[in-house]
Amino acid sequence: MRQTLIRLITASALAITLTSTAYAVAINDEMRTFASDMEQKHGFKSAYIIEKLKEAELKERTIELMDRQLKKTPWHVYKKRMITDKRKERGVKFYREYPNTLRRAEVKYGVTSEVIAAILGIETNYGDYVLKHSALDALATLSFHYPRRAAYFKGELEHLFVFSRKNGIDPADVLSSYAGAVGIPQFMPSNVSKYGVDFGGNGNMDLIGSKPDAIGSIAKYLKNHGWERNKPIAVKAYVRGNGYKKFLGKGIKPKYSVRDMERNGIRPSLWVDPSLKGALITLEKKRGSEYWIVFQNFYAITRYNHSINYAMAVTILSKHIEYGRR
Repeated sequence: MRQTLIRLITASALAITLTSTAYAVAINDEMRTFASDMEQKHGFKSAYIIEKLKEAELKERTIELMDRQLKKTPWHVYKKRMITDKRKERGVKFYREYPNTLRRAEVKYGVTSEVIAAILGIETNYGDYVLKHSALDALATLSFHYPRRAAYFKGELEHLFVFSRKNGIDPADVLSSYAGAVGIPQFMPSNVSKYGVDFGGNGNMDLIGSKPDAIGSIAKYLKNHGWERNKPIAVKAYVRGNGYKKFLGKGIKPKYSVRDMERNGIRPSLWVDPSLKGALITLEKKRGSEYWIVFQNFYAITRYNHSINYAMAVTILSKHIEYGRR
């Protein structure tokens, strides 16, 4: 009897724990306004939007993960986590599975094929990672319970409804990252219609199930965000004196010529056109720092994900894939 009671108490405690971070979204005036706007802008029935929002669960874990993004991970920790031997090997294998598609994307959009593969590797393990979050839960949570970026996520929630209707699917069935990014390339819903392409040629653009479509869409995204054909991404640099310090903390948008940086004690580890414009960044090693000159293509990668660590991981992983496939 006593053991049965203990099991019941334990089960009850577990149930409370499991439900304390995920519960139904309570409909409020802000949501009703959103539903009304969806009816006026896109012809949805307001009642349908409200009904779907009632189905959504408020995910406290999503909010925790969003707040965690604000804490910068040191480069040496991030690098160890993202650039693994397994990811390098899988990248080479992925390239050999889709060589013609990757090269065709490079020819059409000018984006280095290994960079496309590297982005897919970091985003969804080359399309093999199974997404586990509900896009509706994630975007409803962030739209109505995350004031810091609520306006942005309301826009993405709007696009999720439009995307779902266009494809004849229930928005509650769309799987995503914890922040609502969908499909193999992890596009936010608004970017699916902007940059998604039918690169497989079957007449249907499918970023959830088609790796060729994901390849072409990433290439189109980077091109539209300023990628420059046959130009470098980043080069490691060495510094001396104090002149280099005036280039630090100036952002990552290219502003200064390599020639000007060289005159101030910044030496690229490889030759690059002295007239190219770049920016100087520093990355935190286990001990000390390392310096890089980053160019327009690095900046374009940060339009995919604003993290400098992310863009550097893509850059380095792409080089491993290039060397491995050759």
